[in-house]
Amino acid sequence: MAGDSVLTNPGGEQVWLRSPWPLLLAICGLAVGWVLTAGSPAETLEMRWFGQVLRWRYEHSWAPAVDPSIVHVDVTRQALENLPTLELEYQNAATLIRQATELGARVVAFDVVFGRGDQAMAEPILKEVERARTQSRSVVFAEALLPSAENAKEERIRSFPFRERVRPTGLINVRADSDGVLRRYEYAQRSGDKYEPSLGLACYLAWRDVDWDKGVTFPRQGVLRWEEISSDFTTIEPRELTLAPVLLNYRSPWSGSGPAAFRHYNVAQLSELYETSRKSKAQPLTNAIVLVSYYGAGLGDVGTTTLAANQPRALLHSTALNDLLQRNWLRRSARWVDAVAILSLILFGAVTKLIRGTLALLLFWIALLALAAVLSALFIIKTGWVPGLVTTTLVWTFITFVELGRRQSYEFMQRLKLRATMGLYFSPHIMEQVLKNPGSMEPQEAELTLLLTDLRNSTAIAETLGPNGTFQLLNQVFETQTKAIMAEDGSMEHFLGDQFLSYWGAPNPQPDAADRAFRAALSLISGMEEVRPKLDPRVKTLFGYGVALHSGTALIGNKGSAQRLDYGLVGDLINSAARVESLTKHYGVLFLITREAYAKLSTPTLTRLVDKVLAKGKTHPLELLEVRHPFSPDRFEEIAERYNAAFADYERGKFVEAERKFAALNDDAQDKPSALMTERCRELKANPPNDWIGIFELKMK
Repeated sequence: MAGDSVLTNPGGEQVWLRSPWPLLLAICGLAVGWVLTAGSPAETLEMRWFGQVLRWRYEHSWAPAVDPSIVHVDVTRQALENLPTLELEYQNAATLIRQATELGARVVAFDVVFGRGDQAMAEPILKEVERARTQSRSVVFAEALLPSAENAKEERIRSFPFRERVRPTGLINVRADSDGVLRRYEYAQRSGDKYEPSLGLACYLAWRDVDWDKGVTFPRQGVLRWEEISSDFTTIEPRELTLAPVLLNYRSPWSGSGPAAFRHYNVAQLSELYETSRKSKAQPLTNAIVLVSYYGAGLGDVGTTTLAANQPRALLHSTALNDLLQRNWLRRSARWVDAVAILSLILFGAVTKLIRGTLALLLFWIALLALAAVLSALFIIKTGWVPGLVTTTLVWTFITFVELGRRQSYEFMQRLKLRATMGLYFSPHIMEQVLKNPGSMEPQEAELTLLLTDLRNSTAIAETLGPNGTFQLLNQVFETQTKAIMAEDGSMEHFLGDQFLSYWGAPNPQPDAADRAFRAALSLISGMEEVRPKLDPRVKTLFGYGVALHSGTALIGNKGSAQRLDYGLVGDLINSAARVESLTKHYGVLFLITREAYAKLSTPTLTRLVDKVLAKGKTHPLELLEVRHPFSPDRFEEIAERYNAAFADYERGKFVEAERKFAALNDDAQDKPSALMTERCRELKANPPNDWIGIFELKMK
């Protein structure tokens, strides 16, 4: 077709396959479009990286100091245990107000809702509130807006619900991000048709003598405004604050230390400071904002912040207050900035065209990731901006691996002719490994899982069917077995007579080799049972087979002569697998797996331990397990449970009890392993072995 010339060159190669630019421009264009329209698709990862940078900042003492005006007073569980009644708890709150204000505090805020009791119980607190007002001090109480349990409508949870509200108040509602982390803070929240301040903002306004109802306006959408005295106390300056959630600039975790951590006093320490200061008439909390909260196991609300888990939520309000005082917020970069960063990857993509080797390209990819990490951390620490460099690095990673895939595809096309030739000599799996890594053909020792099958009664079948019928049956069986093996990316060692050997784990390692082999074995059994109904009626009763799985180490590589080479296995592992397969006939079962192979399964299935044996001529015992498969008896679980109980007695040398249990199971279920074990227990009972450890030495091969 005429249009094909646009997509291919004269040699028939597609443009995207021979040049990196089409894919690079397409990926960057799509990523920029997504970021501009829907934001970063990796925003959660951006925030987690941002949190890691803040943790590094604190751990290396790079975090800025907090304002010393903010002080926490922690009412611990131990302190509350000394206040067994509500009256004493309220009296303690009143004492804290008096002590803090007499120590010089300008604002005392409670991250606690006093929602119980009555007017008489609350009277000590209310009196201290009035006393504080006469001294130009403020007491701020926490409130919360929660959905009602009855109708899901918004309900105000506040202190002293038995009387009118005690102002000023601040909301303590804080919403976590989608991953449950408390990163953002709203300084004002909508309640009905109006906004109300958060606890952090309420503390700041009280500290600045700004009345929320009279002094705060909303000049435009999404912004609140008030006027306050400038830091040099000479002029009145306006302050504006966004209504959108802001990123909290956490300096330290709750229990942190150093200049980046807030000052903390418990009840006893504040009382001691109060008594000491009374004598010297000092006011160590002059102009301070004291935030009182309950802290301890089972007390107060806790959550996961950017810096640590199980942090009291009072830390959010003090951090937001500190950001207000220092005017030092963290800001997420705009979408267009993230888009420009992604577009810059086009320049780096031009460099990749000059980098030929796969390793060199990977090193360049890693170098750019490291550069992005350093730049992102510097932006956050030095400027307070949180750039979307995680998104950029993810796009860069995608570009890098797409480029690697393009190069591999191009090389793949160049090897098609070679592949067609080699396909005459190697199985598809071996051929793939050789094409990717010719050095993999060198001899090596590998951790393998072997699957071995053997056709039963092959001599009798051959005599019945004759040469043509026999080979037709063998080819049908081998076709079924090959499909099962190849579907799980296995390699075939050889067809030897009526025996079929395959393996997983070489030439390249396969971490899930045992799982693949196990699935192949089940598929093989299903396929063989589909063959059975189609057999010549003369051989249906003769047709049978055994399946064995075994894991271990073996040598693998080219073996043979200059005239004929064979890539395959050498070692005792093959002999052991063959012994296990032959034992399927001995025990009268279809499928046996050794303990070595079973232990490697990621999802173990139902089994029974058939036997522990030492094969003739071997020094290492084998544990043989029968695995439930689609053609196991319907009562396999019950049979396995009863068999395992009998085998436990057998292992302990209780041959009488074991014989009785095995015999009962054989009579009940016509279980062939039980019949064999019954006879063995009878013999062992008659001639008890010395130093019995539950391992039976087989005389047969």
